[in-house]
Amino acid sequence: MFAREKDAKQKTEDRIHETVTPLSDISGAATAVLPNLTERPSTISVSRVTPPPAPSTLAARDSKAEAKNDSKRLTVGRGISLNGKISFCDRLVIDGKVEAELEDCHTVEVTENGTFKGAAEITGAEISGHYDGSLTVRENLLIRSTGRVSGTVRYGKLHIEDGGEINGDVKSIASTKN
Repeated sequence: MFAREKDAKQKTEDRIHETVTPLSDISGAATAVLPNLTERPSTISVSRVTPPPAPSTLAARDSKAEAKNDSKRLTVGRGISLNGKISFCDRLVIDGKVEAELEDCHTVEVTENGTFKGAAEITGAEISGHYDGSLTVRENLLIRSTGRVSGTVRYGKLHIEDGGEINGDVKSIASTKN
């Protein structure tokens, strides 16, 4: 090889590789750097810095999706007391004390520290704390080992863990229809 050809080849290899990307294809954290228009008006150099999503970002996305699904969720925290009427709640979680009438609610969860006193006609319930009053559960009533239910209870299906208690007027919904 001649010296001139060698120098020309080396200069060609030393150039920065430029790519042409339509601006409509650039998304996220991409930045476009326009070249000197006197040299090459038809090329655009694009540097993309798109790190993979961090686990906390994925968790935030999941929690947003979950929040959308649980948009009608009410949580009564530990140490909080609530009295009144609760309507149109998809999911009620009780970790405090609630004295209420539930209307058009879907499911109720009374945690180990939670207490509910009142009336509810719902689709499903999981009781780990105390429930006192009128309870009608159209589908599944689950009483955990720490759960205590007393009052008038009607249920579709009843599941009681060892140690769980149920007292009062207790009947299957199927038997009340006969």
